[in-house]
This record gives sequence, structure tokens and C-alpha cells, in this order.
Amino acid sequence: MAQDLPTRELVQFLGKLPVFERLNPDERDTLLRQCRLHALEQREVLQAAGDPHHHLWVIVTGEIAMVASSEDGEELTLAIFGPGSTSSWIALFHDTPAERHLIGGAESHILGIPRKVALKLLEDFPLLYPIVLKIEANRFRAALNLQQHNLVRERPRRVAGLLLMLMEMAGEANQSRVIRLTSQQLAKMAHCSRQSLYGAIKTLSHQGAVRQRYGEIEIVDVEALRVLYRGGSAQNA
Repeated sequence: MAQDLPTRELVQFLGKLPVFERLNPDERDTLLRQCRLHALEQREVLQAAGDPHHHLWVIVTGEIAMVASSEDGEELTLAIFGPGSTSSWIALFHDTPAERHLIGGAESHILGIPRKVALKLLEDFPLLYPIVLKIEANRFRAALNLQQHNLVRERPRRVAGLLLMLMEMAGEANQSRVIRLTSQQLAKMAHCSRQSLYGAIKTLSHQGAVRQRYGEIEIVDVEALRVLYRGGSAQNA
């Protein structure tokens, strides 16, 4: 396995993740010997739209963005997956090409598990299927929630719902709560102007739910953000 992180460290890392935590250290080590760790220096397409689904990607550090392209070539970021999360298991069962790009972020470490290896893992350990299905069910629910968020008229509530969805898709609850999107990318997802987005983020910040920095938004208080999305006041939560 080509890498610049120790195998022992990766074995321990996988042992903390859903699905892989059910494997013993020797089984995780055997799995890793069939994989490749990609150390990205700059932004890189890992899965191109139009190509067959060829890997399950596990984010060790950094992130992967799911990006769609419009007919005029404009990019739209649909989701950001952070450390500890994976690309879609269900996609490995597709016979049709990928419809969206998966793009690894600069300075990321991404573990690539070949499609055949990932499917063989599920074949050898069928008790892993319920865990995989739960992960995919949560993402499907988050995708449906996005459609619901877009129907919310009050912009701060809409943006709060969008941030919650991005956090749910990014990884486990104990991982980073930082959403790394530019104002332009987030505004497109929220269907509003950057000026309107700024006003919504400012409102959420004043309520103590988020903190904005250049190129990213940190979710400071998840429960407060949920209260704001439901139309309440975080200060009364």
C-alpha cells in the first residue's frame, strides 16, 4: 500500500469507524494491504462523472467534495465528506457510470478501497450489511431534507437546515463540525445571493450557533442550530 502514514495508525483509525470497527486488527491489516492511501498535495478528481464506480473512498484527513456540473460547465457542490466518512457503498453496486465527480481536497489523505475488495468484504462479513444500510439511509434522509430546506421561506432557517444537512453527510458526530465551502458555493446550495447568505449567517452567528471564517463555517452549537431551523430562538433553548 503506497502511503506516508504508518499501517498501524491506519489499522487503529479504521477500528474507530462504522463497518470497519467490526473487523479485528488482523482483518483490517489484510484489508489495508489491498488498498492505496492517496496523499493529495492539491485538489484532485478521484471519481470522474461518466466513469464506472471503481473505489470506496475513506477520508482519513481532509475532505472529499461531491460535485455536479451544469450543461454550461458550472460546478455545484452537493456535499462535503470529512474525516471518518466514506463515499457511497451503494454506488459500488451500480452498473451505470457515476453521475457526479468526487474531488479530494488539497492536503488530504484518502484511502482508496477497490470496488472488488469492498464488495468481497461485505460478502465475507454479511453482518456488516445492516451497518452499511444505516449509513446510506441517513444520507438518503439528509438528501430529502435538503429538498425540504429549499422550501423554507425564512432564509436563516433555510441556511440552518442546509448546514445541518451538510454536517450529517460529512461524517460522524464526533468528527469536525466545520463546513468548508466558499460563500459562492454555499449561496448556490441555499438558492440565494451571497449578500443574502451573509445576512443569514450573521443572524445564526448572533444566536451562538455558528462561527464564520474565511472559506469555512464552524457549527459551534448543533442543538442551537436545530432550534433555529425549527423556528425558535437559540437563546431560549
